[in-house]
Amino acid sequence: MQKIKIKKGHDINISGLASREFTTASNPKFVSISPQDFNYVKPKMIVRENDKVSMGDALFFDKNNPDVKWPAIASGVISKIVYGERRAVQEIIIAVDSEIEENTSSVGNLGSSPKAVIKEFLTEKNMWPFITQRPFNKVVNPQDEPKCIIVSLADSSPLANDLSFSLNDKKDDIISALSVLKKLTDGHLYVAVRGNNFSYLSDYDFINLLQIEGPHPSGNVGVILNKVNPINQNEVVWTVQGSHLPILGRLFSKGEYDFSLNINVAGPAVTPSYYKSRMGVQFDCFSKSLKLDKVRVISGNVLTGKKVEIDRFLGFYHSTFSVIEESHERPFIGWLHPGGKSKYSVFNAYFGSNNNSYDFTTLQNGSNRAFVPVDAWEKVFPMDIYINSLARSIEANDVDEMEQLGIYECDEEDVALCSFVCPSKSDVGSIIRTGLDTIYFDK
Repeated sequence: MQKIKIKKGHDINISGLASREFTTASNPKFVSISPQDFNYVKPKMIVRENDKVSMGDALFFDKNNPDVKWPAIASGVISKIVYGERRAVQEIIIAVDSEIEENTSSVGNLGSSPKAVIKEFLTEKNMWPFITQRPFNKVVNPQDEPKCIIVSLADSSPLANDLSFSLNDKKDDIISALSVLKKLTDGHLYVAVRGNNFSYLSDYDFINLLQIEGPHPSGNVGVILNKVNPINQNEVVWTVQGSHLPILGRLFSKGEYDFSLNINVAGPAVTPSYYKSRMGVQFDCFSKSLKLDKVRVISGNVLTGKKVEIDRFLGFYHSTFSVIEESHERPFIGWLHPGGKSKYSVFNAYFGSNNNSYDFTTLQNGSNRAFVPVDAWEKVFPMDIYINSLARSIEANDVDEMEQLGIYECDEEDVALCSFVCPSKSDVGSIIRTGLDTIYFDK
């Protein structure tokens, strides 16, 4: 087991962390899958409204790569297809019919199957969207050969789903998934854990186990790769969400589609808890946990998640609903305030301490302005990259310099903490995505 200690970063002490116990919620009547959750995909619909679908049936495919199709994550009826500008598909809503949610087929031992057979299986079962790649954080191209595969079971983001708890009873499915994923690469299969969690993984020699220590973003795959196997130009690394391992493992070992998901609903504006639920669930199922009227519901974590309405759905790659108070009231005397419990500061700009949990709201505490180079980003950014220089090269649209400064290793989630501490209120994540978009479409 290789140990990796990250020193730079910051664990945001936000209140509303879910306790390690499950609460019962109502069964979802609808689930959703949104093409907007996937970068660089041009969806072409296969189904129409009012069509009946079973779990795993193809809903749409990518025009750029027709072999990659997206599965129905529930059996039932296509209730609604939401279109945006220029008829762009924004969301596909399925009315769940639990009586027909059985779709089992016979599967051999995929762990001993060659790579070509496993790829064909993933294509046939429409499961490629569960595997993404770095750089660009997009759904993989099945024709690519990844130099390695990495899975993080050590999510360090604020209010993150504690996978050591929520996946506690999924050992067999996790091992099944990892053993098959290893067949897809000639390189290493890295699995990142925190402390002694998932200790049983050390018994398997096909897994390169990484023990991660340190504050957020230590659990991000980009940060881990930067320390053990940096991405260079023309290289591809594949990754799978830790919460999705049981879904893949059950399909690989038993031929069963099972899109159940243990999620957590957390934040200062709710009564936090874990729930046994499913992918694409509607937040309405957990609305009884709300403690306030004016709230912002976020699919994912508070740093990189997506704002959704109360009647909307969990994103494809998310296993957390974060809920904070919606507030736009500027405090009296603003930054001249001496501090105390009403102020949270990463760099001790105010009197007081961040040891106690803080009820964060949507208040930004300032407006956007020009870059202020005071090394705020560098103090919380642990990767061996000159992040300020990289951001400036992106703003200057200098592709050569972007590549030299390590753009291929970065993603929005890796720099989200930079946005949080930025005195200029710059959205560093959107700057990085602009640079990645420039390179992606340029090539």
